[in-house]
Amino acid sequence: MRPSKSFAKFCLTALAFSSFLAVNAQARDDITAYPSTAVEGLPYSGAVKAGDTVYVGGVLGTAPGTKELVPGGIGPETRQSLNHVKDMLELAGASLDDTVKCVVLLADIDDFPAMNDVYREFFPKNPPTRSTIIVPAIPLGAAVEVECNAYVGD
Repeated sequence: MRPSKSFAKFCLTALAFSSFLAVNAQARDDITAYPSTAVEGLPYSGAVKAGDTVYVGGVLGTAPGTKELVPGGIGPETRQSLNHVKDMLELAGASLDDTVKCVVLLADIDDFPAMNDVYREFFPKNPPTRSTIIVPAIPLGAAVEVECNAYVGD
């Protein structure tokens, strides 16, 4: 069962609004933006550290340094997406162990079990809370997009 277009638009609007809040917080001195470690030249930061929180924006399973998806579908794409998330967290001084919230966008609900199998590899103990949203399309025709937030305070 595919979600309605209005539900998908609502979800995308909610994600855009959360990005708007993060961008508008950049006037503060305790905010540092880091480039994407997945693909260069994107018109947004790969990660932003605001105070004790690191926000990693939506990441596709692209081959490092390219705009080409890794071959193999949902499993390899999920693994590569989470490897990119890991790299960007580390660039901002955090780790997967610091991750408290993830959002996973899937283009096909049938990919949910395979995505979960890979996700478990990256978060084997005390996994972060997560929302999984089925969307009508993801850029580049990707099967999955992942974003995560980490807390690096005391």
